[in-house]
Amino acid sequence: MQGNSFRFHAISTREWKGRYKRIQGSSPAFHVVSRAGQHVILAYIQTSEGQVSCQALPCPDVKAMIEAINDVKWRYHGQPSGSFLINEFGQVLVPTSEKIRLYVGQCTGILRFLNLDTKRILDLADSSQLETGDAWDLPYVGMPYNLSRQNQLYFWDAGENCKLLPQAQDKDLIRKIRSIRRHGGVRILVNPYGLVATKAPVGEFDFDEDNWEPVYIGRIDYAKWFAKEETTWRTGS
Repeated sequence: MQGNSFRFHAISTREWKGRYKRIQGSSPAFHVVSRAGQHVILAYIQTSEGQVSCQALPCPDVKAMIEAINDVKWRYHGQPSGSFLINEFGQVLVPTSEKIRLYVGQCTGILRFLNLDTKRILDLADSSQLETGDAWDLPYVGMPYNLSRQNQLYFWDAGENCKLLPQAQDKDLIRKIRSIRRHGGVRILVNPYGLVATKAPVGEFDFDEDNWEPVYIGRIDYAKWFAKEETTWRTGS
């Protein structure tokens, strides 16, 4: 997604049968919530002291995206608000209680957030100050993928019970993951701008993954990554 101005391009809502998965909990997804009498988009940062809310900066296109998401929530849940994902291609995917996922539109530009505690503006596309292994202090939100024990990047399709592979194995990304997580299978999180994070032990002998903290890995190379899925069926992934 190029440019700085956020834009949301609504489509005729359709069922999504492409890659979709989310990590359990509130932090790995975006949320439409009612706040001070209006609907806003929140993302969360989990800290040792609790959860910090970050609110998307308002603009007409954010409002249009909220309306598209709430339209789905009304139809399937009988009320507005709820979680949604934006994948690494900017596609806005909304889950329902009936386990149906709907594709409601395409984002371009950068969706910025205000950390409501620190009042800092967060840019989820900016990795200019980050190096592999640095603490990830942005919302840990995005689509989960995996690196196998045999160093193969893949996406696990639970519905089809099969492993999906990218267009090519990105050796540079794999090397960066292994510099942080040297052994075993690894789950990574890819945010809407292609930034990659994972969780890593806080101490050398910290084996409790619930206590691990997110760190920055790098960026995906879109030329080697999965193909963008434009419709309700798979298109080359």
